[in-house]
Amino acid sequence: MAHPSQPPGWLSVLWAGLAITILAADYFSGPFVSLTILFVVPVALASRFSGVVWGVTWGVLLPVMHFGFAFLRPGNRPLEDSLINFAIRMGVLVLFAVLIDRTTRQAREIRVLRGLIPVCAFCKKIRTEDQKWQPIEHYITQHSEATFTSTFCPECARQYYGQYYDNLKQAQSDAAEKSAPPAPPAQPRE
Repeated sequence: MAHPSQPPGWLSVLWAGLAITILAADYFSGPFVSLTILFVVPVALASRFSGVVWGVTWGVLLPVMHFGFAFLRPGNRPLEDSLINFAIRMGVLVLFAVLIDRTTRQAREIRVLRGLIPVCAFCKKIRTEDQKWQPIEHYITQHSEATFTSTFCPECARQYYGQYYDNLKQAQSDAAEKSAPPAPPAQPRE
């Protein structure tokens, strides 16, 4: 599931509703009970399902709105303390949003084959769940992010191409010798 550039409208409404609910609960819980740890929930969900932009947006907006509470509650805390808390909250939430997005992208990139895979001992085809036999390259390409390219090893080259392979190797070694710089002349000993 790739990050959409514009998340569905209901996801944006969900993050906004969740964030507003947490902010309201934090405001009405009073100055001595802080629910700011719950800011992680909308930031993590937005970053996970809508991408890093939305996660960082909520990681910035929530501390900004919470900072506004310092002016709504008289005698709450000194302004310097509120500024320091604001900077810490915003830094942590933005970092959290970036890390969640990065982990999500990495998890999407990893597709692992697990379990026992029935392989024909002779032709190396794989039996699928619906009892059909597929070439190993086709099966792995379908069930992972791997792709295949064709080549052959030196042993098969010798077996199937024999003299052509030996001639090619000889030509390559001759070319390497010709392109190598000449050895310095030997110095006479005295």
